[in-house]
Amino acid sequence: MEGEPKDPTPSPAGAGSAGSAGGTGAADGTREGRQRAKSDFRFDDARLCFAFAGTLADRGTGTPFERLLRPEDLSRWAVESACTTAAPPCTGADLDRARHLREAIHRTGRALAEAVPPAPEDIALVNRAAAEPPSMPELAPDAGTVRWHGDGITAVLSMVARDLISLCASEHRAHVRLCGNPDCAVPFVDTSRASARRWCSMKTCGALAKKRAYRARRQSPAQ
Repeated sequence: MEGEPKDPTPSPAGAGSAGSAGGTGAADGTREGRQRAKSDFRFDDARLCFAFAGTLADRGTGTPFERLLRPEDLSRWAVESACTTAAPPCTGADLDRARHLREAIHRTGRALAEAVPPAPEDIALVNRAAAEPPSMPELAPDAGTVRWHGDGITAVLSMVARDLISLCASEHRAHVRLCGNPDCAVPFVDTSRASARRWCSMKTCGALAKKRAYRARRQSPAQ
């Protein structure tokens, strides 16, 4: 998100001006020189924990789009999020565990946005994930890049859970919003000066809203 607080958790690839060690996500909506596909992960303007929540897209529709279909997808997310520089091996059990954590994070983010207490079982799940040792940063000799070392996907999920905890312990918890696109509804942190941000990202839902408004003006009869 814009203006994210600095903490030990790595910024996801393509998130504003933050560096991304090993991430391959791109802030301009493309990856590897091509137009971004529906299955590509979204990191634009996103805090780490909410970028993870966004791996289930179109939540407000009757047919959500799952970006973590296979264990290999979770492994790819770990690298593209810049939580690690080497793709960790993942199993079906890891994928199930990651999806449960993701939904607990999403529900907790929604609770923060609605200023209601989160579900105790969701907090317990986040705490269990965060209790695992996270990946550890290693600065390159030239101080230009960072490598992350840890115990596979468990360490990555710990970093994601700790990012949510860091958010909840900060003043930014009062600025969690839900994306104004009803088909999306992913949480984000509004750190805009006027506290008037409406979309999880102007490059996705914000751009879509502008296109819809433009088409509506074009189709409306002249006054």
